Amino acid sequence: MAEKWIQGAIKRPGAFKAKAKAAGKGTQAYARSVLKEGSKASTRTKRQAALAQTLSKLRSGKAKFLVPLVLACALAHGARAANMTCPSGYLTAPTGQTTTGPSVNTLTARAAPALVFQLQGGGTSTTAQVEICCSPFTCGAAAVWAPIQGGSVTLSGGNMNAAVSVVAPTCMYRVNVTACTSCLVTVVYACSGAH
Repeated sequence: MAEKWIQGAIKRPGAFKAKAKAAGKGTQAYARSVLKEGSKASTRTKRQAALAQTLSKLRSGKAKFLVPLVLACALAHGARAANMTCPSGYLTAPTGQTTTGPSVNTLTARAAPALVFQLQGGGTSTTAQVEICCSPFTCGAAAVWAPIQGGSVTLSGGNMNAAVSVVAPTCMYRVNVTACTSCLVTVVYACSGAH
């Protein structure tokens, strides 16, 4: 089954190797130089470099479940946020978030049967929305994030703790604080099953 996504990912067999050879470098050395900050390489070449690194890791057994889309999203995201993976962690800073806006981290939870977000609040009132982005190249743009059904949570008064679950998660997730009145919200996540 792994070979099928590899076949689909390689659109121009040998093209990246030829570019590396023309630059007088090996495939991995050229990939590192292409993926460096400030590289003027084309988007296609950067994607080819990310795929070359992924395939190298697969060959050496260092990465068993990496998908090139995760690397492509990381390229698009830049230094905006850390892209977390399961089994558990924080989407907000561990000390919490006190303003409106998206969580500092995003989450990619592929191959997990289920995913849960726990929102813990302090202060007066907080409204937050769990959002999803399936675009492999533009998840950094606010317009491509969509709310998940049943993912809106209001924390206020005596109810300062809530959870949102996602069955068979795909793509990338974040939590967006949409309303905040002297709030402090912390968002943790966990995945169940094999990952």
